[in-house]
Amino acid sequence: MSLKHMIAIASGGPGDREALALAGGLANQHQGAVDVLPVYPDSAADMIALGLTLGATLSREAIEELAVAERELQTRIENAARAAAREAEIVFGHRPGAPRISVLGRGLRPGLALGRHAALSDLVIFGQGHLDRGEGPDLFHQCLLNDRAPVLVARHDADSLAGPAAIAWDGSPQAGRAVRAALPLLAMASEIHVIQCVTGLAREATDPDIGSLNAYLKLHGVGEGVSALVEGEDEGAALIAAAQGRSAMLLVAGAWGHSRLREAVFGGATRAFLRCKSGPNLLLSH
Repeated sequence: MSLKHMIAIASGGPGDREALALAGGLANQHQGAVDVLPVYPDSAADMIALGLTLGATLSREAIEELAVAERELQTRIENAARAAAREAEIVFGHRPGAPRISVLGRGLRPGLALGRHAALSDLVIFGQGHLDRGEGPDLFHQCLLNDRAPVLVARHDADSLAGPAAIAWDGSPQAGRAVRAALPLLAMASEIHVIQCVTGLAREATDPDIGSLNAYLKLHGVGEGVSALVEGEDEGAALIAAAQGRSAMLLVAGAWGHSRLREAVFGGATRAFLRCKSGPNLLLSH
């Protein structure tokens, strides 16, 4: 079990440090390759399109200023990726073999580029800071809901994954996909806790049997999880509190297992996981 190809999101701002540091550490540990995907807006193209729509034209100087700003962002991302590679003691640049970190060019619009690259990636890594601004939130939702790629939200470095891990297990297809994607990370954990919020289980639709999950984990050589049952009307808050109470540095969970409408109205566990910015690293799958 290993992580051989990962995508790390970078915007030239908050979130990059966490995502790149965790990605570099994982590349070192798993002898894998990280492609850094720049996701800053194409301001020049947007302004040109806006000018055409309004019947106006942009001066050459204005277009050049926008192009310079984008080159500065690209350079900032490349410097951050180079620093992450140096810290992780892996190669920086487009070279054969692994472990390495390389930065993709800013060509396609971020959503299109992400969809193409996520198709053959083991994980897409976002920093916590990416979820609060810019195109980050939309790309995060696209990655999970449309591309169906497993997402790792970085809040701590790769060494933290050697500590305890927790699985929020409800037997749903989303939780199952998250567990399958997380196997290489779970194999690194010092111990695994399987947490259930008994007040939120949909037993008529899924099989939340912890014994079945543990049998699957043992078949993959990960080991058996210690079960923990919690209660609470706020399912997400109860689960995240239980994970933190067990010093978990990774929480594996299905994302948006209920309908988006229900979760938009009532909240939902996924929202609670994402709001706990100082909590464990999150591996989510839909």
